[in-house]
Amino acid sequence: MQNPFIALGVANDASAEQVRAAYHARVKRCHPDCIQDLAAQLVAKTEMVQLNLAYKEALRQATQRRERNIVMPDAKHVAKKLYAQGQLDGALRTLNKSLDRDAEWFALQGSILLKKGDAEAAHAAFRMAVRLKPENTHYRELALSAGVRMRKQKTLRGRVGIWAKDVVNRML
Repeated sequence: MQNPFIALGVANDASAEQVRAAYHARVKRCHPDCIQDLAAQLVAKTEMVQLNLAYKEALRQATQRRERNIVMPDAKHVAKKLYAQGQLDGALRTLNKSLDRDAEWFALQGSILLKKGDAEAAHAAFRMAVRLKPENTHYRELALSAGVRMRKQKTLRGRVGIWAKDVVNRML
């Protein structure tokens, strides 16, 4: 297969949005359902298969390129915004794209995990933040509260509370 970006008629450094727009424009011109002649329709079907493959590959490459380019301050900034909006899974995914991890990164990860109800993983993240910045008392307090919550979750009463919370959340 030729270069997927060339097949779509866009530059090699095109964004995912540009790839989508080029794909939709090409589909409108060569879709087999728009052609009446049977021979031309077969050619159009082959072209559509090639176009779909090129689109999938170009979109994958454009998305990977964008994800690789995220830097730690940006990842933390975006993750904080998502966390504030209650989009915990998105915040965690964004945060995990950062390759450099400092104490603030681990503290943010711990906060997200704690909010998601995973006290054990949150405790581990807060402990890592404390290891990286032992003088930070706020990180120590967060690690302690996550540890207490983790121990509570392991009791029968704690497990029943988690179960009840899940039931209520599903009903809403």
